[in-house]
Amino acid sequence: MNLAKPLDRLWAVLIDGLIFIPLLIGMGLAAYMMKSGTLSSVVGMIGTLVLGLGMLAFAGYQVYLLTTQGQTIGKRQMGLRIVLVKDQSNGGFVTNVLLRGVVRAVIGVIPAVGAIFAIADPLFIFRKDRRCLHDLIAGTCVITADAVVQ
Repeated sequence: MNLAKPLDRLWAVLIDGLIFIPLLIGMGLAAYMMKSGTLSSVVGMIGTLVLGLGMLAFAGYQVYLLTTQGQTIGKRQMGLRIVLVKDQSNGGFVTNVLLRGVVRAVIGVIPAVGAIFAIADPLFIFRKDRRCLHDLIAGTCVITADAVVQ
């Protein structure tokens, strides 16, 4: 098994963020301009709706990729894939989306615990097995895509 390098995983997360963050900023900016009166409410609502639909489309595509390929857009660009530790197969929706993403988000909103988890989770990548806390929760690891056993 060829584990992904920590820096490659970081780049994958940054790539995903570079796509999502402008949509989020655009929505916030449109809402602010609409509220402050510098943008008409109709144009502001249309802009917010379009950006919101863009965010939903992006999130939906990420869920599709995670479910079917074990990848996000960033992981795909970096040649990485999420696999189950036990047999290197794709974990699908429950593992890759719910356990790795939703459970991590739920833990993240718990006061105090969420902050500790947010700090500890990525630091676990420096262990020998390069598995973050969310990998341990889901029973996954991230490998180079060409190392996947079919």
